[in-house]
Amino acid sequence: MRRRALLVTVGTGTRPDVNIVRPLVKTIRDSRPDFLVLLVTEASLNHGQEILSQLNWPQDAQMTVLLKDFDDFQAVFREVNQVFRRLNELGFAPEEVQVDFTSGTKAMSSGAVSAGIFHQCESLKYITGERRHGVVVDNTEKFITVQPAAIYARHDLRLARELILRLRFATAEEILRDLNPNLLDAEEQELHRNLRRVTHAYRAWDMFHHADCRSRFDKVSWEVLRGEPFRPSAAALTLLDRLAGREEQSRSEALLLDLYNNACRRGLEGKFDDAVARLYRAAELLAQQLLSGPPYHLNSSDLDLTRVPASLRDLLERSRDDTDGKIKIGLHLDYLLLAELGHPVGRAFMENKPLRNRLSERNQSILAHGLKPVTQSLFNRLKSDLVSLISTVIPDFESQAAQTQFPWL
Repeated sequence: MRRRALLVTVGTGTRPDVNIVRPLVKTIRDSRPDFLVLLVTEASLNHGQEILSQLNWPQDAQMTVLLKDFDDFQAVFREVNQVFRRLNELGFAPEEVQVDFTSGTKAMSSGAVSAGIFHQCESLKYITGERRHGVVVDNTEKFITVQPAAIYARHDLRLARELILRLRFATAEEILRDLNPNLLDAEEQELHRNLRRVTHAYRAWDMFHHADCRSRFDKVSWEVLRGEPFRPSAAALTLLDRLAGREEQSRSEALLLDLYNNACRRGLEGKFDDAVARLYRAAELLAQQLLSGPPYHLNSSDLDLTRVPASLRDLLERSRDDTDGKIKIGLHLDYLLLAELGHPVGRAFMENKPLRNRLSERNQSILAHGLKPVTQSLFNRLKSDLVSLISTVIPDFESQAAQTQFPWL
């Protein structure tokens, strides 16, 4: 059977003729806790002692806490936080604690309630009933229990939104999945549903599942998310259509844009090893696409030596795979071949020694062939170099990348 601790604020009553002990004894009996905490002041200490006496409460199952600054909300909040920590040491998790804020100063009640919500306590409780001259009449008491879970649900909804903006899609998915929508009102439920759709879509896009992302965007009710920065631009949707194969137009430029934007997102997260790995792949992809397109029609993974300049055939022959007999070349040989074929991008690459050095530096990273972590400086320099290289064949590349990036970035 689950145990429960009850935390009760004990005041002095609203008037000299009001006996605050009687209703508090009733509410404690109604809760039937295994452990009792009384929050008292010097003026209400005798009421606390009277409560324990009437209940004949065991000494080893109770704690009386004397609040020093009972009219200071922040002081009460701090002291009740300490009580939650002490209860945890006694084996009572926050979800096993109920807070009764029936009596006490406004600072005592609000401080105790705030601490209860902060620690995600089981429930909040107070007494109401028929009143005469502002005082609840004996034997008309009603015990009202409030589940703060609805507050947590709204907090989680806001937290998930913030996580999406920070590109933490998996964590946002988990929070939205575990959130009970029945705790939300109708408008918030619609927001919850569409935030889940947005999260799934952007996570799919971030993982290069373009068709899945595009189909999920079609299910989002963007009107529900008006005022939010999540709606992709028309250029981004066109890009996704090309990446998902919905249009016959070549995917080459779209793939470069997507890889570059993905690298920029990893850079924003501080994942510079991942970011540089993507930039390296984008540089390699550019060369592969230029070789495979007209007028060369060369496949870097299965190179036909009869169609390359004779000056490179001996060098390229060394890249023949012993397993399948195919000649497979990497980034540096791709650009060397382009340069020998007279392509301006190949020549620009071979003349840019700093760029070649930075790509070689990437090869020494822990995610490539070495043990060195990648620095932000290397990421920034390589990103700038790559934009310059791609702009040789796509002059407005950087502008296109900005238009097709996640809309809030």
